[in-house]
Amino acid sequence: MKSAPQLDLLRGRDEDRRPDLAPTPPLARHPSCPRVLDRIRRVRLFFPELDGISIRVGLTRAAAGFAAREEFMVWMNPSGLTLHTIAHELTHLLQNLGHVPKGEKSADLFALARHRTLVDEIPCYLKVPRPVRAAWPERREEIERLLHRTAREAVQERDNGCRTYLRWFERTFADRWFELAPPRVPSRPTTTQLGLSIPRRALPDHGTWT
Repeated sequence: MKSAPQLDLLRGRDEDRRPDLAPTPPLARHPSCPRVLDRIRRVRLFFPELDGISIRVGLTRAAAGFAAREEFMVWMNPSGLTLHTIAHELTHLLQNLGHVPKGEKSADLFALARHRTLVDEIPCYLKVPRPVRAAWPERREEIERLLHRTAREAVQERDNGCRTYLRWFERTFADRWFELAPPRVPSRPTTTQLGLSIPRRALPDHGTWT
């Protein structure tokens, strides 16, 4: 079974075909409602499979976002809302339609593969080397490109019959990252860092310690 095609370019929509979002009362009363809906609309342009579907949008503080399993509804946390979080939750809706394999890691992967524009944070469920998170502030664009490229290739691996495509992504991304930024060889620790002390040698001639 082939995966839903991943978009390469932002495809515009006519105003009368603008995605239909229905905020719940708690979100509608929240001051960030216009901003949240605007960001979801921006991301939804990359999900033509959801055209014509009314999506309810709720408010949550318990996590970055949630998606319903049996209806077209998502909950978003306005605080620090990223494009990747929105893409991840919309990918869950594609899972409900049978377009994408089930699971959180799969939602992460297909969200990363959807479009380079939507990769604006490190995925939450897929494993990435710890140094990647440390390097994010200074090498963000480089990491975003690598995440997107490797995710697209992992989707292609799945289309070619690879059942371990999620592990393939994690392993391949880690290998490529360490090729770009090999781990530093730790310097030899000092005795102070090891919590050791060296007895001072007595000098009988002067009666001092050194």
